[in-house]
Amino acid sequence: MFATKGDDKTMSAILVGVDGSEASTDAVKWAAAAAHLEGHELKLVGVYDASTSDYAPGLIIPQDVIDAIRQDATDAVHAAADVAKAIAPDLTIHASIVDGDAARVLLELGKDEAAIVLGTRGLGSIKGLFLGSVSTTVAAHSRGRVVVVCGPSEPSAPVVVGIDDTPVSDSAIKEAFRQASLRTTKLIAVHTWTPLDADALHGYGIDPDEVERMSQDAVAALAERLAGYSQEFPDVEVVREVLPEEPGKAVLSAAEKYNAGLVVVGSRGRGGFKGLLLGSTSQKILHQAHLPVMVVRS
Repeated sequence: MFATKGDDKTMSAILVGVDGSEASTDAVKWAAAAAHLEGHELKLVGVYDASTSDYAPGLIIPQDVIDAIRQDATDAVHAAADVAKAIAPDLTIHASIVDGDAARVLLELGKDEAAIVLGTRGLGSIKGLFLGSVSTTVAAHSRGRVVVVCGPSEPSAPVVVGIDDTPVSDSAIKEAFRQASLRTTKLIAVHTWTPLDADALHGYGIDPDEVERMSQDAVAALAERLAGYSQEFPDVEVVREVLPEEPGKAVLSAAEKYNAGLVVVGSRGRGGFKGLLLGSTSQKILHQAHLPVMVVRS
């Protein structure tokens, strides 16, 4: 391991997977700003895999090829450190390169850290590191916060949180309030009380007035749900978006409507966010978002 500032082992840091791609650079920028904002150190990790393919188990990779792959990873991490220092000059940065499976390495190294941050759709020097499967695997299996940076964002832009009707999303709600407070911005709370949109409900014979009444009941229930957090974070202005809609679409639409800088979702949720990290909703948010998405475990 090498460090650009400070040689002591950091107790709690934001860890970033680095591969030298543009997506990786966006992740490093976001993580550096977040580490500065939250008072954490930053860990940059370049993961490279020099193992042979399962289809050619007897193949011996020449040492000069392995050395070149390792050098690519080293160069990517050094470049990432320069990017991070430009964002937060006083930030303590630790950097390392590791040989192994990207998802497994990041999950192991990040298990006791404040958060794991990843880019997506990159094709940098460590090909395939951020093609989606690694980001999705880490987000689904990490025991802590995971941020998938799907594009650049404005730090002071609103925070959007997806809320279901069970206590499972409480961790995401609290983290969303905390993020909004840290960033001195408003919080957009999105709740979908049915996965069907208004037109579909009308098609099933439900009167528009009844749809409106159920939406208002959901608004009241959501307000009660958020009341305790509003007391804890009185500086955060909350805007409630309650509507009948497919949950992934509702969250993404709110993020676009309010020009959000961060989306926060919980994992293993039910109700409007059933199977969030296991099925179509998570895929939709993580793959279609154009801003950072934070996944918070309960």
